[in-house]
Amino acid sequence: MDLNKILVPLDGSKKSFEALDRALTLAGFTHGHVTGIHVIPHVIEGGPRTKAFDKQLQDDAKIILKKATKHAGNKNVKFSTKILRGSPGHITLHTAKTGKFDHIVMSTTGSGSASKDMIGSVSNHILQKSKIPVYLIK
Repeated sequence: MDLNKILVPLDGSKKSFEALDRALTLAGFTHGHVTGIHVIPHVIEGGPRTKAFDKQLQDDAKIILKKATKHAGNKNVKFSTKILRGSPGHITLHTAKTGKFDHIVMSTTGSGSASKDMIGSVSNHILQKSKIPVYLIK
C-alpha cells in the first residue's frame, strides 16, 4: 500500500487535527509527504465589507495552517500546506486527482453542524466520489 502522498483537508476543528495526526503517523511509516489544505469560498468582489470578509477568511486559513505546520513539525515527516478556494468537497477531490495523492485522510465531521454520530456532507461527498482510498477519522 502506497502512503507516499497523503492529502488532509483541515477546517480547524479538533477532529480535523486528529485526522492530521493519523496522516502523519501513516506517512512516517514510508517517509511520505502530507499536504494539509484549507478551502475557503470564492468571495465576489464588492465593497469594503466584502473585502474585509475575504481578508478574514484568508487570515483564519493562515492561522489554521500555521497551527497545522507547528503540529507536524515534531513528527519527522515532510509537510506542506495550501489555501484553496471553492467548494471543500470538490476542491479536495480535484486536488487529490491533480496532485496524484495516494490517500485522503479526514474527519467524519468538521466545523459544520453534523452531530458526532453522523458523517458530514463534505466527508460523505468525498467518500462517494473519490477514486483513491479515503480514511475517515471518527
